[in-house]
Amino acid sequence: MDISAKLKKIDRLKKKLDAFSIGKDWDDNFIEKIKIDFTYNSNKIEGNALTYGQTIQLLKEFVAPKNTSTGDCLDILNHQQVLDEVFGQYQATEITEANIKRLHKVLMQSPDQWSDSIHYDPGKYKILENVTTRSSGKIHYYIQPNDVPAAISELIKKTNHRLSALVLNATDDHILKIVTEFHFQFLNTIHPFGDGNGRIARIIMNIILLKSKYPPIFIKSINKLDYMNSFEAEENSPGSMISFMADRLIESLKVKEKFLKDS
Repeated sequence: MDISAKLKKIDRLKKKLDAFSIGKDWDDNFIEKIKIDFTYNSNKIEGNALTYGQTIQLLKEFVAPKNTSTGDCLDILNHQQVLDEVFGQYQATEITEANIKRLHKVLMQSPDQWSDSIHYDPGKYKILENVTTRSSGKIHYYIQPNDVPAAISELIKKTNHRLSALVLNATDDHILKIVTEFHFQFLNTIHPFGDGNGRIARIIMNIILLKSKYPPIFIKSINKLDYMNSFEAEENSPGSMISFMADRLIESLKVKEKFLKDS
């Protein structure tokens, strides 16, 4: 299925959900499941060792499972703390530098969560260069620390402008195109923080979706390789990543459709 067909399918599913959702949206139990699933999956693709069952145990009982690291447990607890706020007031959460930094500060508040203590600086942009290694072995470089503030400011300005135009002018732009480009530029080009970039990028992406009455996108560990490869594919052929994101959003729309039908 090409991207045009996928976007049309997303629009059809969203229209059905809007009709179902008159007078009701999420209930508390379903929100809790979403938060647990989002927390587990987003941290799992970053290498967190906790199983799904252990994640539930930690979040429900506040007891660290046996043979788990402090850092892994704090990743789960702090991510959930951010989601508690996000789901409590996402409509009032604007996409601003201040809010991104504030959420990152909560998300990455403990030194035990950071892969290298030299980068520890929650809520503040990186001061040291960061790079990553592709699955092919190629080194990928992000922009320099001095260039981060201007790049983030421009990305936020562009994103908010497109979102406003989408609402006011009924443009042929699409919410998924907007969040995918934001996610790609934030994570693959800028990488503004010393650590926690992937998790905060996915949180901000989903805040935008929630504000537009879409369910959040979950990227599961089974999709990790395709997710990681989509960054390199997007570099070589712009527009590649949206196909991956469309599949994930279709999955989430179907999950919400089932919830609304069954409730």
